[in-house]
Amino acid sequence: MKGFSASGAWICHTGKIRKVNEDACLFGGTFSGASASAPMKVKMSDPQWIIAVADGIGGHRAGAFASREAVVALSMCDDFTTAGVGKLLQDTNVRLHKAGLANPDLAGTGTTVCGLLAGPKGLFAFNVGDARLYRQEGGKITQITKDDSVEQMLVSEGLLSANEGIRPATMHALTQSVGGSRELHVLDPHFHPLQLSKPARFLICTDGLSDMLSLKEMERVVVPVLSPTGAVQTLFTAAMDAGGRDNITVAVVDVEMIG
Repeated sequence: MKGFSASGAWICHTGKIRKVNEDACLFGGTFSGASASAPMKVKMSDPQWIIAVADGIGGHRAGAFASREAVVALSMCDDFTTAGVGKLLQDTNVRLHKAGLANPDLAGTGTTVCGLLAGPKGLFAFNVGDARLYRQEGGKITQITKDDSVEQMLVSEGLLSANEGIRPATMHALTQSVGGSRELHVLDPHFHPLQLSKPARFLICTDGLSDMLSLKEMERVVVPVLSPTGAVQTLFTAAMDAGGRDNITVAVVDVEMIG
């Protein structure tokens, strides 16, 4: 069958300041609850797959729990369509809400999630929250996903100009997450169709990268680097050099049509 090959590398790290890694990653396998010491190289063998990052919220234990739940759920997907992934995220949203009600230590447990979906109907970017997916093409990096954040809401309403720099701390508040609220909310995952006429490179990250480096800074450090492993290491090092104030998860993915 026709599909998409994927290869690349990832790192999921606690950063310089935080004591716990509340991020998680799905790329060939799930990674959570630890801090990777170096980029991991991956090549996907199946034509249908999901690659994703998640950034937990709700406190140390609650955040780590939620991000792990999200990537594990995505790793068990058997319907590689937007409807299938949408339902999976909805179910995870309900499960996290119930976990928060049942266990005071998990009150407010929730997560952002962002990734790539390759399935029978094509290639899609998806997100809930402010983890991001970028496309690298022709020496430029373009953000494909739109944040579920106060900043993006104000931009969409014409009350704030779009900014390619680092967002101010006052704009970090989320307008949507998987779980993360006292009242059960209906989740609205975003899906963005992606067209490929030739091999393409994508960058998926949590805000531990995007809140450390502006778009121009990302381009400056990563565009000259050819290997995915080198690109991940370069971005991670730049984010750490900029302060490493949050957990940092970065995946660089090269995608090509097959079949």
